[in-house]
Amino acid sequence: MKKLLTAAALALTGLIATSAMAAPDHRNDDRRYTNAYGQNSYNSDRYDNKRWNDSRVNPSRQWRVGQSLPRAYDSSRYKVSDREARRLPHTGRYQQWYKVNGDYVLVNQRTDRILRIMN
Repeated sequence: MKKLLTAAALALTGLIATSAMAAPDHRNDDRRYTNAYGQNSYNSDRYDNKRWNDSRVNPSRQWRVGQSLPRAYDSSRYKVSDREARRLPHTGRYQQWYKVNGDYVLVNQRTDRILRIMN
């Protein structure tokens, strides 16, 4: 009798454990579909081809002088360190060149405002 109860208990715990492992994880679903501007792009706007392609393929084309540089691009991987080799104009104090999708963006480091955009 003891062996039968032990076998039944082990079978039930194994069944519960495998069903828990197969459950999908939905904790990060909302964060996965946000774009560089922090907007949720998983709603109906996702299927509007013009907006979808513009914001995913080349967001720097939508930027204008005076706007803030999105935080997603404020990292060392986008910073330009060899300004002379790329023939970019000199930077002033507290200014940094960033390369985003083939465009060079000059940003004020203190205010994070875009000063100039070069293609």
